[in-house]
Amino acid sequence: MKNMNWLRILVVVALIVAGIVVFYQLNKSDKKTESVQKESVVITSGSAGEEFNDGLHDPVSVHTFNPDEFGAGVVEVATFSYDINEDGRPDKISRARQETGTAHFRYVYKVELNDGEKMVNITPKDLATIEGAECAMQKIQFSFKPDFSIIKISRPLGDDWNTPTQSTKTVYALWNNKLHVATTSEYKTVCDVAELF
Repeated sequence: MKNMNWLRILVVVALIVAGIVVFYQLNKSDKKTESVQKESVVITSGSAGEEFNDGLHDPVSVHTFNPDEFGAGVVEVATFSYDINEDGRPDKISRARQETGTAHFRYVYKVELNDGEKMVNITPKDLATIEGAECAMQKIQFSFKPDFSIIKISRPLGDDWNTPTQSTKTVYALWNNKLHVATTSEYKTVCDVAELF
């Protein structure tokens, strides 16, 4: 009989805990969606507080998310519509902000071409920023005139995050509906690569 009472108590406690978890999940807002008419996302370089422009304007949508309990995860995805290969079909570029729960974060970009039936991912490898509280080690900038291109300026980690190191400039160009490396060159020695755009 005593074993049955303990079993009943355990079942009641388990039901109460399950109810609390369900209530918390239902009241937790993980996602907010809004359509926007004008650029509402500002990307700034951490060191000088100057505005950095990645070349993307007027997102068709911006979705925001809550980070996890450690302050990490994707917190925003902005989607942009451009006809980057000038075939009359709208292509898509997305920019996702990933928090790490530290002073560092990154923007991850994705480039997709509309082939008339589906969106085809043509994103080059490592198309993301590497950002810190003081310096950015990698930044991305898009250009649409005279032709579509992407500039990536990056540098390796030095003795610490804020140690200046020599940067590399890589330019991607669109040929045959694929993004290829057009040029790669050694560039200046800096802490914050945003200063080189």
